[in-house]
Amino acid sequence: MSLTITIPPIPFPFTISQLVQALEDARTTKYLGVAGLIVLLYDHALTLSDEVSLVWAAPRSFAKYAYLFNRYMVVICLLGVTHEMSGLSGNVYSELSCRRFLFTVSVLSLFSIAIGNILVLLRVILLWDHRPIISRLMTFGFVVSFSAQATLMVITLIELIPGVYWASSPLDMCITTYTTPKLIGVWASPMLFEVLVIFSTVLNAFDRPHQAELRVAKTLYRDGIIYFCAVTFFRTLNLIFSIIGTASTSMRMVFFAWSCTTIVLSRALLNIRKQEVVSDHYAVSGRTSPFGIRAEVAVVEHDTSWVHLKTIRSMSP
Repeated sequence: MSLTITIPPIPFPFTISQLVQALEDARTTKYLGVAGLIVLLYDHALTLSDEVSLVWAAPRSFAKYAYLFNRYMVVICLLGVTHEMSGLSGNVYSELSCRRFLFTVSVLSLFSIAIGNILVLLRVILLWDHRPIISRLMTFGFVVSFSAQATLMVITLIELIPGVYWASSPLDMCITTYTTPKLIGVWASPMLFEVLVIFSTVLNAFDRPHQAELRVAKTLYRDGIIYFCAVTFFRTLNLIFSIIGTASTSMRMVFFAWSCTTIVLSRALLNIRKQEVVSDHYAVSGRTSPFGIRAEVAVVEHDTSWVHLKTIRSMSP
């Protein structure tokens, strides 16, 4: 029994070898997307109890709700992507549906990166005890990085969307037949901010060497470096595929990388929050995670009015 695939007319000819490669790349994207979703759901199951006790119970703050929104928004998006790429539903999408789908997922991924970088920004500002020059520098770096990425994302979508089509059996998924060098800028832009983050984290360790012995500070330094290395690794993979890849290869790692960077960010923030709660140092160090400190925890461990008042002042915005 032979398999057939329907591919709409495209602006340049495909050789047989290019068509075979495109099919293999589409399958690879599909399998990596499913793998990313499975890893993300597994990590959710492992960290749910910590999330409930450490984040849900935290005081109301922008960071708390941004963290929860991003954590569950990524899961919902990847479930939608997996449903579209699996071909198990039997649905046949129109060209318009495929293009709307690509646009929606791209915009949500942009918001996800922005939320993650804002949470990291808050972490760095807290690490420096809200020093004004650091706050202004980090905020400026984030705004420049995000503005560049958002602008390039819009331009990239304008160029890619006309080449998005529905490919029937055996793929049964939306495919893109165009690529653009501007994808390089889309992946490179946030790396500028991430380099600034690791630089400020390392500089803080040298600026305040005695603080590096505190449990919360050690967690901030360690997880900051781990976050930078992991995110840089996945961004670099996307960057490489954008530079050397074709239209079919440029999307290979996108969904898997999105899943993994979300896991790294979530675990880093949970670890910071956990060390903050259990450490005897946090109440007198003036530091906290972006989620804030519950005053009653500090009062139990340090039964003084000074600690109580200090803890209230240390709560994040």
